[in-house]
Amino acid sequence: MMNYLNTYRRYACDIKRVNKEAVEDPEGFIAMTESIYEYDLRLIADQICSLPGKYHVVLLSGPSSSGKTTTALKLSDEFRRNGIAVKRISLDDFYLGKDYVRKLPNGKTDFESVEALDVPLIKKTLYDLASKGEAVKPLYDFKNSTRKKETELISAKDFSVIIMEGIHALNPIISDGMPREAVKKIYVSVKQGIKDNEDYILTNRELRFVRRMLRDHSFRKTDPGYLLSMWESIVDGEKQYIRPFRYTSDFTVNSIHIYEPCIYKKLAAPLFEGISRDHENYEFAAHIAESLDKFADIDSSLVPENSLIREFIGGGCYSY
Repeated sequence: MMNYLNTYRRYACDIKRVNKEAVEDPEGFIAMTESIYEYDLRLIADQICSLPGKYHVVLLSGPSSSGKTTTALKLSDEFRRNGIAVKRISLDDFYLGKDYVRKLPNGKTDFESVEALDVPLIKKTLYDLASKGEAVKPLYDFKNSTRKKETELISAKDFSVIIMEGIHALNPIISDGMPREAVKKIYVSVKQGIKDNEDYILTNRELRFVRRMLRDHSFRKTDPGYLLSMWESIVDGEKQYIRPFRYTSDFTVNSIHIYEPCIYKKLAAPLFEGISRDHENYEFAAHIAESLDKFADIDSSLVPENSLIREFIGGGCYSY
């Protein structure tokens, strides 16, 4: 059933206001943004903690570079502050592996499809936790795109909230058969872009591209040109496999941190400069680079260690 009451925080995202705050009081600007985001997550955690029942499953989803992992980690902190033990499970560990996933017409492996996951094992894991109090979970080796030989034993005796996070977490195939009252669904995404009056300087999708480019370059050694080639198919996958289920969520979280373009300005510039003018999507990259250059600069050292932005620029306190 569609949740008609599901709303999210909307910010005044105008570049003139952003730049004014960035120049006059960058520390206060960042602190305000971070406190608002944490307050929203605290409200969600408090509502879930108030529900009856011994165990609760939180299914958390969102498109690429929406900040799902940090949001799940920060939610875990909020649950623990309420005295609630929590366990986070990544759907990424349930990937079947490159040898078991179908190929796209262009020859690339379709990791965006829910069929790339071991859905029966996901359902068995959730069932075992609910009925037996423990379950054996697989572990995935991203470097070799295959499942590890090692597994992880998780016990429901040690926690009362399970956060299952991944791009397909809201797909009904995951929660089918589970008691609806025991499941809460959260959709996380950058829900706004930044404008100059009525014209977009950066759209929400372009902002997510910058996030992923920075993260993939720093932590996965991915060439920005490669991501640029893949971005259209990633977005197509989101339209097909993620966005159709966003309205089924109980909570929607707007993960934009309105100061973030000011942080990315200097960090992203050399990566954009390295993209060949011959690249088929060069104009898209050039547009984003030009847009970022319109923002005032904020030194990345001012970003708190527990900020969602650290998921993309590094130097954070969380392990990913």
